[in-house]
Amino acid sequence: MMLGIGEELSIFLQAILAGNLVCLIYEAIRIFRRIIRHNLFWLSAEDLVFWLGTAVFLFIKIYQTSRGMIRWYFVVGVFLGSIFTYWILKKIAKKYLAKRAKKE
Repeated sequence: MMLGIGEELSIFLQAILAGNLVCLIYEAIRIFRRIIRHNLFWLSAEDLVFWLGTAVFLFIKIYQTSRGMIRWYFVVGVFLGSIFTYWILKKIAKKYLAKRAKKE
């Protein structure tokens, strides 16, 4: 089924937001791991739960937005959203760590 360009753009933006959310959740897990040290079993268990949850979440988003059809721009949108969020968080962390280093 053909979608209009407006619908495709909406799906692409929703995919970017989904990628943002996935990246933010994984960053929260990484911060949690730095606060509380884990052994390999718990690291693996956390990763398994994260990836299963991510798969279910993205499946639901694809089903809601594209009637279950995987579209290349949805996959690209999720990837770009994740990369963009990671890049922004990295810049923020560098600024924070630089300010903290100057104080010490």
